Amino acid sequence: MGTSSRPVRTVAAAALAAALTTGVLAGCAGGSRAGSDHPGADVAASSENARTSVNGASSQDLASALRGADVSDPEKWAQTLVEYRPYPPGDEGMQRIRQVLDQFRADPETVSKITGVVTA
Repeated sequence: MGTSSRPVRTVAAAALAAALTTGVLAGCAGGSRAGSDHPGADVAASSENARTSVNGASSQDLASALRGADVSDPEKWAQTLVEYRPYPPGDEGMQRIRQVLDQFRADPETVSKITGVVTA
């Protein structure tokens, strides 16, 4: 066995490394999936439970969240909330959001829908 088998081994090793790398990358590149491999297992909280930050979201993102909560005139309420930023964090911020909504005469149902999908 002379040096003639060395290039074959090098090529074979390089091909094996490339195949393994491709397989690993293909497994990582797939899109994420939701759910569980175990039927009946608890799954993570769904996006319907997620709240939109009044301080961090754009007016368009807030309007989208409010539209999803079936708030009438979501663009108006989103713009109103944005104009009165920033809101303090936590309960104090939620209280301030309610004050702003009350100031603009939001009915109790609208206040409830809005505060159900936003956070300060």
